[in-house]
Amino acid sequence: MTIRATIAEFNPFHNGHKHLVDKMRENGGVTVAIMSGNYVQRGGCSVYDKFTRARVAVQCGIDLVLELPLVYSLASAEYFARGAVDTLTAFGVIDELWFGSEAEKLDGLNVIADLLIEEPEQFKTVLSENLRQGRGFAAARKAAVQAVLGETADLMDEPNNILGIEYLKAIKRGSSPIVPVTIPRAQVGHDSDERGENVASARSLRESMKTGESIESYVPYPTVFEPVFSKRFDQLISYRLKIASPQELMALPDCNEEIAMRLLRAAGSNTLESIIAAAHTRAYADSRLRRILFNLILNNRNKDYLEPTYVRALAFSKKGAEVLRMADGRSSLPVASRGGALKDHEIFRQECRGTDVYNLVIGRLGGEEFLYVPTSPGENG
Repeated sequence: MTIRATIAEFNPFHNGHKHLVDKMRENGGVTVAIMSGNYVQRGGCSVYDKFTRARVAVQCGIDLVLELPLVYSLASAEYFARGAVDTLTAFGVIDELWFGSEAEKLDGLNVIADLLIEEPEQFKTVLSENLRQGRGFAAARKAAVQAVLGETADLMDEPNNILGIEYLKAIKRGSSPIVPVTIPRAQVGHDSDERGENVASARSLRESMKTGESIESYVPYPTVFEPVFSKRFDQLISYRLKIASPQELMALPDCNEEIAMRLLRAAGSNTLESIIAAAHTRAYADSRLRRILFNLILNNRNKDYLEPTYVRALAFSKKGAEVLRMADGRSSLPVASRGGALKDHEIFRQECRGTDVYNLVIGRLGGEEFLYVPTSPGENG
């Protein structure tokens, strides 16, 4: 059997995700998702907790949900992709990595990925010049790619292409045997406000959820869960920033002295969004500022990339249970489904802190990482 993986947030799982999963299941494919936990890459919390989202994913066709730990899920696109790919590679049984993109083909994405790995002199010179002119990193990097590759750089205008490029970089750098596969996104673009027939972007759905609007037409499951939004963290973020020192901020991932001072000058604001608005600059993406603030309240000071030290299963179907048994003799990392087996791993200890803070703001008790029992094998396999 072919074991096909995808890297996801499922924030929330919607019909576009179901389209990808159905494609992955064709011709007897077994599906694995490595999914962000309670915090997401753009900087913020997930609308449903990770255990709920993992169970929903299995109900909707994923055979095995693995966890993408906080140290990767709340990080730059490069570390997000690298953490996911390195974990899937170490798991030892994944044949293919599937992702949606606007490019539809891998050719151009591969060319850009190779360039970003090699960083020839012309690329570095143009990148440095654009950064000196005050351009944001994404714009400066695209300009540098354009100087070398011409119009191929236009692929970097689309968010899913950018993540796809990072996945390809991670596969190449790690000499992973996993084969990348890309398919077109279903009907609507990433973060688009436009909606197709029963298909909408996750961002659009989150906006509807904030106003209490039903999203039932756009998701393949009953929406009976209470959503959680980053606004619930306003008071905690505001307090934590007010007592932070420049040195404390600069110790955080993604932060430097300039960003630290901008955030400290914005500390008089009392909400996450007002802090971001006060600290905003075109040189740094707002998502980067959000990640820094969430890492501040979670005390995550891992500035450098941390190699994965375990693989954790959050939910699985009958076929997913078979995959776990296969991995038992092939994984180069310990594989576990219960928190107690991971208590000596620093990455897991950080995960525990993140979950306890998430539960704090929604009124749940701490310690859930050790209490959670993965779902029994489901019926979708």
